[in-house]
Amino acid sequence: MMDRRTALKNMALSFGFAVSGSTIISLFNSCSDEKTTVTSEFFKASEMYNIAQLVDLILPKTATVGAKDLNTAHFVDKMCQHVLDDQQQKEMRLGVTEFSKRFLKITGNSTTEGTRQNYELMLSTYFNISKDQEKAVFEMLDSDYNGLSNAIKPDYHLYTFLTTVRELSLLGYYTSQTIMELDLEA
Repeated sequence: MMDRRTALKNMALSFGFAVSGSTIISLFNSCSDEKTTVTSEFFKASEMYNIAQLVDLILPKTATVGAKDLNTAHFVDKMCQHVLDDQQQKEMRLGVTEFSKRFLKITGNSTTEGTRQNYELMLSTYFNISKDQEKAVFEMLDSDYNGLSNAIKPDYHLYTFLTTVRELSLLGYYTSQTIMELDLEA
C-alpha cells in the first residue's frame, strides 16, 4: 500500500506548469527551509496567514519536514503572482474572499483569529465529502464559468481557491531542494 506522502508526491510531480527558466528557479528558491523575512507578492498579509495555515494542514510536519518548514506558503504566493494568468488571479482573489466569509460563518472567528482546529474544520467541511459530491465539485470546476448560475459561483470560487492552494502546495513541497535531496537519499 502506498503511503500518503508518496501518493501526494506523485500527484505533485504530475502537475506541470509551463514557465520560463528564470521564473521557475525563483519560484523553487522561495520554497526552501531557510528562514528569511519574505513579503508577499500576491496575497495580503491576512490572506498569507490563511495560506500558511492551509499549507501546514495539507503537508504537516511528521518524521520529515512539513510544508511550513519549507516556506511553501511563499511558493504558493509567488506562483499565483508569476504563473497564473489574469483570470486565474481574479478567481483566486474571489476564492480567498469567499473562504474568509465562510470561515467566519462556520467557525465564528475571522481567519486571522482562527485556530488550527478551525482550519481543520474548514478543510474537513470542503474536502471530506462523498464521491458523488467530489465528482460534482470537479464537474463544476471544469464547467464554463459564465454558464454557472449566480448561486453556484461562490462555491466555484471557494473550490478554485482551495484546490489551487492544495496543488501548488504539493508542487512546491515535492519539488523543493530539501525534499528532493531526502528522496534521493532514501
